[in-house]
Amino acid sequence: MADTSKSKSPLWMRLTLLVSIALNVLIIGAAVGFVLTGGPDRKPDRDRTDFGSFYMRALTDDDRRALRREFVSDLQKQGRDRGAVLVDLRTTLDTLRASPFDPDAFASAMAEQSRARAQRDEMGRQILANRIARMSDAERGAYADRIEDRLHMLENRIRR
Repeated sequence: MADTSKSKSPLWMRLTLLVSIALNVLIIGAAVGFVLTGGPDRKPDRDRTDFGSFYMRALTDDDRRALRREFVSDLQKQGRDRGAVLVDLRTTLDTLRASPFDPDAFASAMAEQSRARAQRDEMGRQILANRIARMSDAERGAYADRIEDRLHMLENRIRR
């Protein structure tokens, strides 16, 4: 009678093969991601025109958290919260779906959103300026150094 039982590989060999395959997939995925995105230094060019983001990212994590808290607090004092943006966008959606379409109402809704954003931007600039004014000379110097580092990274990305 012939032996029909299959010879099974040891468990350690199967686990080693599984780990090897997983690592190969991970390495291939990282390489493909690197090629598709241009590498870790290649980020969206948002910093080119978004100065507020440029300055905010140079802050320490603690300073950014404190600024967010102060910003949200000031919005609430004005009777607005972050959800108000959603309400504004829903209103604009309703305007888009109305039949007949009223281009003046749509333009007016967008103008109101732009005005509200400009107010939030101004409030954010003032909060940031006040936060920087409270920094010591050493803290402000370190902040300037971080901005300069980000500037060098931006210059390198633009030159590519």
